[in-house]
Amino acid sequence: MRIRWSGILPLVALTAAGADLLRDFRPSPVRSPHGPASSVEFETPLHEVDAGSLALHLPGAMMNFEFGESVWVIGYKTSILDASGKPPRENYLCHTFLGDQRVMQTGDQEVRGLYSDSFTRDVRLPDGFGVRVIAGEPLHWMPMFNNRADEAVRVRMKVELTVVRDKDVVRPPKELYATLRSVATPHLYFVKPGRDERSAEFELPGAQRIHFMGTHIHPHGSSVELFNVTRNERVWLGHSHTDAKGVMTGMDVYSSSEGYAVKPGDRFRVTAVYVNPGKAPIDAMAGLYILYAPAARNH
Repeated sequence: MRIRWSGILPLVALTAAGADLLRDFRPSPVRSPHGPASSVEFETPLHEVDAGSLALHLPGAMMNFEFGESVWVIGYKTSILDASGKPPRENYLCHTFLGDQRVMQTGDQEVRGLYSDSFTRDVRLPDGFGVRVIAGEPLHWMPMFNNRADEAVRVRMKVELTVVRDKDVVRPPKELYATLRSVATPHLYFVKPGRDERSAEFELPGAQRIHFMGTHIHPHGSSVELFNVTRNERVWLGHSHTDAKGVMTGMDVYSSSEGYAVKPGDRFRVTAVYVNPGKAPIDAMAGLYILYAPAARNH
């Protein structure tokens, strides 16, 4: 069975048959020093998201895939559409993960995959790097929704992967691995009116250099910082973006071909700041999705 790119694949077909085969490649306008880039797209059926849902995990929306040939993933873009196929005005996307395993909320999990959220919907890895996927290797995709409105909505997600196929590679990228680090476990928490700051410390065992960082954040998140406690130095501070009306529209990302060197035993702290302008508590998540070149496997 193949995914039908031009329409919505029935949910029963996706879940009943196990892993779907990704093999419909189209030329991509993305320019890559590693060879001609291609794009692969898929989308979910419409799902009903109940009013008041936060970090909603719909088992029926998850998908399992595999590529029909080996590729390097260099980009990951997520969009959300309403029943008419248009982007809704409201913000219904919480976050998504695509990788070789399900992302856990605790521990030193190492993942080959990418993420997105409502304020970082289009991830492009720095030149020189990619996420390696071997033909036939199982991939798991997990979307999560938010609906802060008073009525249920019907929405679906669309995903575009940018890849360089093995047959098109002229210069192999270096392989990146990823880890998710949150300021709270479980990830969902609530912020009272005013300023809220939370932190968590961790190490990055086996990491050689950090090359990409993106935040997971909810509305009214102000900043996320990575600080090297061992060396007493800031690694990176990402801020929120707002429009002319003060509505949050995006977050900074860290992307560097040179990267940040990680030394054995380095201890890091991730800190998130929210500013709640209202009179009631608001929902929050905050953390970093960190992609790094592993010391033992860097090539």
